[in-house]
Amino acid sequence: MEYSGQANVSGSGLVDLHAHTVFSDGLFTPEELVAEADRLKLTAVAITDHDAVGGIDRALAAGRSHQLEVVPGVEMSCNTGGVDVHILAYYIDYQHPAVRDFFEMVRQKRAERAEKMVKKLNELGVKIELDRVRELAQGAATGRPHVAQALVEAGAVRTVDEAFQRYIAYEGPAYFPKMQLTPADAMAFIHRYGGVAVVAHPGTYHDDGALYSAIAAGVDGIEVWHPDHGKRNVDHYREVATKNGLLMTGGSDCHGGRKQGRVFLGSVAVSYACLQEVKSLREKRLKG
Repeated sequence: MEYSGQANVSGSGLVDLHAHTVFSDGLFTPEELVAEADRLKLTAVAITDHDAVGGIDRALAAGRSHQLEVVPGVEMSCNTGGVDVHILAYYIDYQHPAVRDFFEMVRQKRAERAEKMVKKLNELGVKIELDRVRELAQGAATGRPHVAQALVEAGAVRTVDEAFQRYIAYEGPAYFPKMQLTPADAMAFIHRYGGVAVVAHPGTYHDDGALYSAIAAGVDGIEVWHPDHGKRNVDHYREVATKNGLLMTGGSDCHGGRKQGRVFLGSVAVSYACLQEVKSLREKRLKG
């Protein structure tokens, strides 16, 4: 499908290819995210909500208003070898009924997971209300950040980070896993519906096993530049990408101030050439 967002005809400037809105666990509306990207003088910004595509049309409309290029995307949750792996899907045909149905199903699974977490927390003597968690999600897919925010409100913890550490981190007493989707399943889905697949923030997975599983499954690129990647990470993932003939992207993973109280948008940005390579691969596949 063709996207009616504002295109950058100059092919220059800096782009942020990883950002979230209220349609997953960010604090910006799509319009606010685009306005902030425009204020920062970015050339393009990608909307990549977690397992949700509901904010894309609004972001594209805001992009046309600001004359800012908006890249439609989604961050898909996968699991391999017990490790959660995230795959950024750029230009997936988010309007296709099968794609919409899939993410609606994921939304329902996330809601069921949040319900289990709240129930377990109550059993542990930590009293928060499921209705409040849903309110905090503001109609978006309910996730752990919303549970964490409810824990802070209830006075059970002082910060969102503490909520994760004490209760809902991977080894936490109230943690429940997401729906299990393998990288191979994700890649097949993304490619079937015209998307370009990039492994998000591989440096956060603690070893490269998950990354190489994604490469074996047919991923198209690696998010080399990310706030959690130091110079050693960047050098390493550039080398891995080069050796495997993969695209290299980067972004701030902006959540609008939810993480560490910082907005992050634009703090990690890459040249427009990175985005152009993503677009070129997509166009090549569409022709071919």
